[in-house]
Amino acid sequence: MPLCTDEAGSVVRQRMSVPCGGECREVVGWFWHCARLSARQPGTCAYGGFLSPMTIDHYVARFGVRDRAQLVPLLQQVRRSHLPERRGALSALAEIGWHTIEPADVALLHRFIMSKLARERPQPLRAAKECLWWALPTDDQAAVLDAFGLSDPVPATVAMGAVVAAENRRHPIEECERVYVSAVLDGWTLVFGDPASHYPRDEHRIQESQESYFWETLMVNEPDDVKQAWLTRMSRPSRDERCAELSGRFGAAHWYKEAGDYEWGGWGIAENGETIRSAHLDDCVYEELTLHGDPHPSEEGLRAEPVSEWLLDHGFAPDAWDDIVDGIFMDRIGNLSDGVPFAEIRDAQWAEFQQRTAIPDAMTPMRIAERASVGPLTLGPHTRMAGHGVVALTERGRQGGGHRGALPI
Repeated sequence: MPLCTDEAGSVVRQRMSVPCGGECREVVGWFWHCARLSARQPGTCAYGGFLSPMTIDHYVARFGVRDRAQLVPLLQQVRRSHLPERRGALSALAEIGWHTIEPADVALLHRFIMSKLARERPQPLRAAKECLWWALPTDDQAAVLDAFGLSDPVPATVAMGAVVAAENRRHPIEECERVYVSAVLDGWTLVFGDPASHYPRDEHRIQESQESYFWETLMVNEPDDVKQAWLTRMSRPSRDERCAELSGRFGAAHWYKEAGDYEWGGWGIAENGETIRSAHLDDCVYEELTLHGDPHPSEEGLRAEPVSEWLLDHGFAPDAWDDIVDGIFMDRIGNLSDGVPFAEIRDAQWAEFQQRTAIPDAMTPMRIAERASVGPLTLGPHTRMAGHGVVALTERGRQGGGHRGALPI
């Protein structure tokens, strides 16, 4: 695991004295710049982002080794020395894999994380804006890990979890390698990521996918690696199927995903082994929400139809809100120097527009989550919290070699 700096920029480290020979000192030269950068970033993991995998590949070429793993003994020797470059060596080890970090550093990091967790209080989980998440009404973290096929849990702060969630959002088709499992929040455990690699591939599902309209019109022209990743995803049970399965074990299970511009979103609610309500939104621009199942109490007072459709049905010009947004945009073009974000102005105008028209808020995953389970963005002092979160590996992550890379504390 990585070593970290505290908020003052001091390194949390053990005291060791190991001679550093000529070959070791040659390695040191490669870490000097990395160590200097790391010292300027207080409050982050010492390996966090300061030594990229590409840089490590340069070391591989420089010393004529076949792969990164052959650098581990040299890097560990640098790490044991008193040289300032030892922090950079830890950066490189972490990028190769957390299993290459020696026990003394692992113990120090564990104590540092646990000290942070002891002071951590409920706070908005911005990770919910990054990727799909699941909500389960349980305080049994071990059961949650087992249900999702997760292993090798590492205690994790909210900051660590947010980075893992961002990793999962960047790879929407490929199966995630690790997920963040939250502390128990008002009786609910949240899982950020969409792990399915522990399910065996179903060849019948693959055949059906290859015969689908989506495959024949869009996927067939994609690169082979993209096609294979998509087929692998399609070979697993669907999200709603897994949600129903989880609800059979925990009594209820929900999944949520916020929609972005030209990015899908939706939610699903299952109880006692059956999906009772699901929704799919193609993207938040066109607001085309498709609902299945009977209405859920969490939807009361919220609007499912697009703004223009609601306005037309209630006697207003359908383009009334679009005209306001266009006006804001044109005004911002000539006033970019005032520093006021477009979203802030739009939200203020929307509040006034709602007062004039009485148009309800949209039915979004986040609003449904706040009413049906627990809202990740509304957590705070009023939230009951038990235990702590963890970052854990999926089957794909285990096959890929385990934990690696940088996570802020």
